[in-house]
Amino acid sequence: MRSYAAAVFAVLLVPLLALGSCGSEAPETVVETVTTTVPPSGSSTASSTSPTSSSEAPAAAPASDGCGAVGFTDAPGQQAPHCLGKTISHCGDSTMEYGTTFFTDGTSGWTQYCQNQMAAAYPPAPAPTFDQEAHNEQFAEEYWRTHPTPTFDPDSADGYGPDQEIPPACLRFENVDC
Repeated sequence: MRSYAAAVFAVLLVPLLALGSCGSEAPETVVETVTTTVPPSGSSTASSTSPTSSSEAPAAAPASDGCGAVGFTDAPGQQAPHCLGKTISHCGDSTMEYGTTFFTDGTSGWTQYCQNQMAAAYPPAPAPTFDQEAHNEQFAEEYWRTHPTPTFDPDSADGYGPDQEIPPACLRFENVDC
């Protein structure tokens, strides 16, 4: 009986320990949330903002013409952005597609508001540049430093003497990249 109790205890303890260590390495971030209240159409009162500290969500989006968020919840390209009648809870983070929006009712979708917020907060990385000409020069320099210069043999079919390694095509012909 003692062995059975120890086995059950071990089976239950391992997942608890694993869950306890999850997320302990992630740095805590504090994000300021700004809530905007939009008065109904025809009202002349100004909107108010109140900053609060939160570790969950970036700034909430202002409502658009009293209809809620403008965007879509279907797959991209299935419908044009339209009034959703939803309130934005928060925008996605740097691991998500630009425009990812989480609504207060628990659904998600895309809005231009979150597209703009995420583009400002997480600018795209510049496209890496590759200089093919510099690469070709570096390859040729390294190849000739580590390989002997072949000798020409007019009686050979390939033009190189016996037992010689043929250099790569990019070193033998023009307009061929290494």
